[in-house]
Amino acid sequence: MGWDELGINLLRRLFSPETVEIRLKPKERFRGPVKILGINGSGRGASGSTAKMLDEFMDQAKKFGAEVETIHLAEKNMRFCDGCASEKDGCHFPCIHEDDDTNEILRAIIEADALVFATPNYWAGVSSRIQMLLEKMTALEENHYGIALEDGREPLLGKPSFLLCSQDGEGAAMVLGRLSWALNHIGIWVLPWGMVFKPNILNRPVVRLGMRAMNERKFEWIPNTIRAGARNLVLVAELFKRENYQWDDYKTIEPAC
Repeated sequence: MGWDELGINLLRRLFSPETVEIRLKPKERFRGPVKILGINGSGRGASGSTAKMLDEFMDQAKKFGAEVETIHLAEKNMRFCDGCASEKDGCHFPCIHEDDDTNEILRAIIEADALVFATPNYWAGVSSRIQMLLEKMTALEENHYGIALEDGREPLLGKPSFLLCSQDGEGAAMVLGRLSWALNHIGIWVLPWGMVFKPNILNRPVVRLGMRAMNERKFEWIPNTIRAGARNLVLVAELFKRENYQWDDYKTIEPAC
């Protein structure tokens, strides 16, 4: 827990919650395009099926005016989370792992207006890299007030997101459900129709050619959902950024958990 968090909790204990108010820096004005950060959790990096899905989404987002950036976690170095949130001093930001790429990735998340998480389906769960990132993102969730005071906006709370899952076997719905649950509990929200999975077999040219020849349109919902999701993610993030909508009014401090 940082000094900002300690000070806030001290005020909360000395006075009633209604008398303690957090003031953010002057409202951010809408300038330039929406920034969308795509996070690829595949161990195959930029060459795998997960990356192809993410590239498709980001290409659509650019068509709707977004500025996009992709992080391939396979190209980054992240140490396992040490579980500082369970320690007496709590979880810190910046993360105590300053000798890897953790804080670089976390700062990119803070700067983004919207997020896209892409993961392969590993035994009905997210990839180990996405799981590790979720654990490291606790540093943002646990210190969100201090980060908001410093940067002028929340690092996670209310950021819209879209979820992608590349599927070789069954379990994609469990992957997306588990991931959306975790993101919701740290303040990130998933758009309506904000998740999609794609069987890897559809990446084979001969399969796509055969489906077109048979006029099989069963899987057209996948590119349609990606296209609509990219549009909605850009427009919703733009609306929130321009209006500087705050999900927390900062007039009442939440009880310490």
